[in-house]
Amino acid sequence: MNLIKAKDCALSYLKPAEAEILRFFRKKDLSVEKKSDLSPVTIADRNAEEILRTKIARDFPSHGIIGEEFGEENSAAEWVWTIDPIDGTRSFIRGLPLFATLIALLRNGEPVMGVISLPALGETAWAVKGQGAHCGKSRLNVSSCKNLSKALVAVADFYCFRKKKCARLFNRLDREAGMMRTYPDAFGHLMAARGVVDVMVDPLAYIWDYAPCKIMVEEAGGKFANFTGNRSSIREETAISGNPQLVRQVRKIYSEVKTSVPLDQI
Repeated sequence: MNLIKAKDCALSYLKPAEAEILRFFRKKDLSVEKKSDLSPVTIADRNAEEILRTKIARDFPSHGIIGEEFGEENSAAEWVWTIDPIDGTRSFIRGLPLFATLIALLRNGEPVMGVISLPALGETAWAVKGQGAHCGKSRLNVSSCKNLSKALVAVADFYCFRKKKCARLFNRLDREAGMMRTYPDAFGHLMAARGVVDVMVDPLAYIWDYAPCKIMVEEAGGKFANFTGNRSSIREETAISGNPQLVRQVRKIYSEVKTSVPLDQI
């Protein structure tokens, strides 16, 4: 499998998908529905994923696909694509430009190629295993900050921490970080890969969210890890990405708050 070809294909697939998304961006009469998990979905999410799935199936018929809106198909295959047509649908609905379109290619469950695109901002980054992470003509690199007290920490929305019973982690980071800002979804992970924030802390997302973020930050010289354990699984719902030293510091803080209080108070 030629990963550069796969990356080029992914970038070409983005063009019609993003055109469809932007057709509905800031549309006043946009209809919003609720999925079974109560998260929002729009026609733009569904149409864009259909475009991406159709093109992947045409060009890579033996590959599997895992998409947020239409589920899994042949997901036990050696090669599997993940799709999140609009990561940050709440931002999209409100007319905020920080939503992303995400594509990744997994080999035996591990991401080897990923694309994070910000359609409303006109910015697209890609990473290929062994080839680095890039945005336009620039190569991405995580920051060199080694001290949390001097770091800019990006976090997901507070309701995600509260839902996952991680409010104490949020509060510790707020106290100990040099600065903490809410830059949710893939936008925060991409900014960590770019090095403009030092670390991104995300307590609630899924394989289609994390697959491109993991390969992106690792190819930018960083680390992607879950809150607990030694594995950096994209199927677990938590993630810390960015500067390796700060990822370790955040995991240490999580371990401290997790063991110091009952789980339902974290």
